[in-house]
Amino acid sequence: MPVTTTPYTQEMVMIHRVFRREAALLLRFVTWANAGDAARARQVAEAVREYIGGLHHHHGLEDELIWPLLHARATVYTDLVNRMEDQHKRLDGTLTTIETLLPRWEATATEPERIALAAALAEHQDVLLEHLADEEELVMPLVEENLTLEEWELVGRRGLENVPKQKVFLALGAILEDATTDERDFFLSKVPLPGRMLWRIVGKRQYERQMATLRGPAA
Repeated sequence: MPVTTTPYTQEMVMIHRVFRREAALLLRFVTWANAGDAARARQVAEAVREYIGGLHHHHGLEDELIWPLLHARATVYTDLVNRMEDQHKRLDGTLTTIETLLPRWEATATEPERIALAAALAEHQDVLLEHLADEEELVMPLVEENLTLEEWELVGRRGLENVPKQKVFLALGAILEDATTDERDFFLSKVPLPGRMLWRIVGKRQYERQMATLRGPAA
């Protein structure tokens, strides 16, 4: 079911789109990697780590800034909020499995290690898609009813502020890649003017080069 775009949901929809896309791409990269291609294994492994770090960061903000407020203010829906927290724990479990298998494949690029990692990524994707759909369809109405716009926007600000400087263009490019014109204008409006200028002059091309190197014809 499509999410109705509001000041609350627009940024969330864009962030979730990134995780859906990247989870699918990473699974595809691992699934189609050639046995013995150690250079490709290292390249994809680094992308998997970036993805894991981004998802942990996103969920950490929700754990800190959203779920406690909903527990306090939407007590009738405690079971639903508990469900979101449980899904975070399940996702953490899938990521732990991936993080365990990833160095083995990265070091050996062997077929058995690739197959195991691909299976773990597929399991993770299943849990992720369930969680994102539930959050968009069931939880966002609660957020709109129980969090002020200022409280909600704090989540986005903290997300941007805590991105390491050397990874800002990577994060920004990932968010803007599939954005509509309106979404792109909306998101860039939150970026300070010097950052917007650097993105247009340097960042966009840098991101496109990184993605071309990683994805090649596989995307």
